[in-house]
Amino acid sequence: MAEDPAEVERLILSLYQPNPPEVIAQTQATLSRLQGTPEAWGLARILLEKPDQQVKFFGALTIVIKLNNESSSLSPEDASELLLLLINHYLDTLRSRSSPLVARKLASALATFFINFHQLWSRFIRHLIFCLVSGQSCLPNALDEVPDTVSLMERMEPSQAQAALWVLTNVFDEVAKINLNSVQNIGIYGSILENSSDAVALMSRSMSPQTTTEEAHEDAIRCLQSWVWFAQKSSSKDTRLSEPIGPLITAVITSLTVDELYSVSVELMVDLLSNCLMFLSDTHFANLAQLFDSPWSQGRYEKLVQGDFEFDSLQYGLLLLAFGEAKIERFMQSDDSRSQKLLSNLCGLLAARGYVIEEDRIFVPALEFWLTYAETLTDLTYSDEESTGTWVPRARSHLLQAVSNAWQKITYPPAEEFHSWDSNERISFHEARKDVVDLLQSVFTLVGPQLVSTFADLVLKALSDSSWPQLEAAAFCLGGLADCISETNRGDDALSVVFKSSLFAILRSGQSEIPPKVQQTCVSLIARYTEYFERNVSELHPVLNFIFGVVGEHAMANAAAKSIHRLCGSCRGYLHTEANSFLNEYQSLVSGRRLDCGASEKVVGGIASVIQAMPDSNPKYSACGRLLEFVQTDVQRSLDLLRSYDGSPMPCCAVYTCSYAAPDESPALHTALKSLRCLASIGKGLQAPAELSVDLESSRASTLVVDPHLAQLQGSIMSMISQIQEAFNTSGEVVELICSVLRSGFSESEPGPFVLPPQSVAQYLTNQNLQTPRVGLLVKTACSFVSSLEHDGLDNQQDMLNSVLLWVIGLLKQLPSRFRDLAFRT
Repeated sequence: MAEDPAEVERLILSLYQPNPPEVIAQTQATLSRLQGTPEAWGLARILLEKPDQQVKFFGALTIVIKLNNESSSLSPEDASELLLLLINHYLDTLRSRSSPLVARKLASALATFFINFHQLWSRFIRHLIFCLVSGQSCLPNALDEVPDTVSLMERMEPSQAQAALWVLTNVFDEVAKINLNSVQNIGIYGSILENSSDAVALMSRSMSPQTTTEEAHEDAIRCLQSWVWFAQKSSSKDTRLSEPIGPLITAVITSLTVDELYSVSVELMVDLLSNCLMFLSDTHFANLAQLFDSPWSQGRYEKLVQGDFEFDSLQYGLLLLAFGEAKIERFMQSDDSRSQKLLSNLCGLLAARGYVIEEDRIFVPALEFWLTYAETLTDLTYSDEESTGTWVPRARSHLLQAVSNAWQKITYPPAEEFHSWDSNERISFHEARKDVVDLLQSVFTLVGPQLVSTFADLVLKALSDSSWPQLEAAAFCLGGLADCISETNRGDDALSVVFKSSLFAILRSGQSEIPPKVQQTCVSLIARYTEYFERNVSELHPVLNFIFGVVGEHAMANAAAKSIHRLCGSCRGYLHTEANSFLNEYQSLVSGRRLDCGASEKVVGGIASVIQAMPDSNPKYSACGRLLEFVQTDVQRSLDLLRSYDGSPMPCCAVYTCSYAAPDESPALHTALKSLRCLASIGKGLQAPAELSVDLESSRASTLVVDPHLAQLQGSIMSMISQIQEAFNTSGEVVELICSVLRSGFSESEPGPFVLPPQSVAQYLTNQNLQTPRVGLLVKTACSFVSSLEHDGLDNQQDMLNSVLLWVIGLLKQLPSRFRDLAFRT
């Protein structure tokens, strides 16, 4: 087939016809193999002579591939002949104006030729311009007898300048991709520099209104952008690449106001301001500052903030932001009206019309600018406190206005609107809200607790006005400041006003018009500010009464359960006398089937934390027994469901779907997993706080006497996990949760329900085999178990250790040899 151009032509044309995917793939593979053969050089020449444009394009593409892969196979004479061939076809294609795609591909081929034969075609711009002007090809050595480049350019038509620009742009693009330090590419950088004056002259002429067209002007700006990319990659400190294009950049700034040239100009200027400041002089910045103070800029700005987020409008916003960030220190320290107006406009970008993300696409970039602004202002403020007195208040005022604009923009849209967004938009919206919190935390460094007071006041105002979206956003921001004041009471006065207000009474009243998200965010404030309640113990009981009262409400269940868990964990020392009251509250919730699995897990973990703080063992173990009875009930329910499932819905909650429900998960397994999650959560809650010191000698002595009540609790725990594993012996998740239950006692130094007897743990582990799902987790648990025995000393544990070791060895022996070797290595 390689000798049959007609067959190749038929295959090429078949790619543009409707065919099955497998036929197209086979044809592409055949043509690709053909391009790798030695005969492809000659075939490409034949294809370039064909009248069909798709065939010509394939011929030019083949030459590009051959040059990239096999240029070393060409002698200098062959290379010169190929250059003449490419230029002839380029001229013919340009004259015929029949196919821009073929012309562009031939321009790419010429650029590839230069990269591989830059010594042969050293003055490629001048030579190409001469061929374009004369309308015929010639060898590069014929340039000695032709006029200089500038004289040649004066005879060029704009369309001919475009043709030269296409080749030059391709050269810059391709050179930017290669390693200029490799042996095979030595000399290319020097050749580019040798042609730089011609390149600048060509772009300059193509940007001059008197000698160009809009199309050529656009191509010249694109070529300049390719120059910038190449210069940035190759040598950012070489002024021979940056200085010559200064006047060209000035021309690009001027062209921003030309509608037909705006898109390509703004793209280049955003790139220069964001990534390539070395190309910009003070004069360029002065020109841009003047431009941003013009009626043209004001018109663009008004369109953007009024909700025009089309591409060109958005690009204007990105240009303004890039300009502001490039000179951010200067603008924040300057008191001239132009700088102040620019900062006000940058602040106004945070208040553009439209919902964030779904409509308003300038908000996130603007927020990133103000994050940088806050960080820069902080650095300057604390690095030279004496010299900042005059300008810092003014700079801070802009930042506070940015905060004011930002928090109001992150209010949730109506529920039906929000749910109509796709998942990526919703995720991005939530990420934008987190970014606003990052801004608030940065601003707190400069402003201090006053920021907490501001948002506390905003919460109360929105509550007074029944402005539910604003209430949610203000509460979200107030919660975001919790980490800033967690270890100090400087914000307590402001928080006290919020927590003692009518906020929680209104939430508990069940007003139907309060959106669920508002309820969730407001309740979450409690979990965020647990340290506040540690410092203000008198407010613990009212807030706990509130969250236990609303934890059964679907909208607030997760937030309230999380608050119970965190508040009980943090304030256990003050709450242990309320353990039985909390158990009664939980009994009521369980009886009413008002909690799903996730809420139950958090609530029992919180109650367990309170029980842990009880000083006397008898009431502590009694409370533990009550708490474990709830789990035992769920275990028994799961076993009953397994024996006689009647198709009823998930038994963990009465009305709503459980957040933990997995597709195709049986109610029996679902209930079993719930019981194990609750068991693991209780085990973690009963762990001693890390900050408590423990007398290890006393603890070891106390383990010698086993409390019968404690032994009963431990036996109950071992019985529950054994029952569940036996009933659901194919579930890896069951094994994973059982391991969590076992490990919860390993780090403890004092007796407790989950500090299980070592013999019981060892016996449970050694009863497992290779058929047990996720047996590797059990082996890891065994490692942790052996390490935990150091608390009790290892003197009397030798038999038990031997049994565990023999169990692990037995498992390894049962593995196929290839897995056994891997297991021993790891």
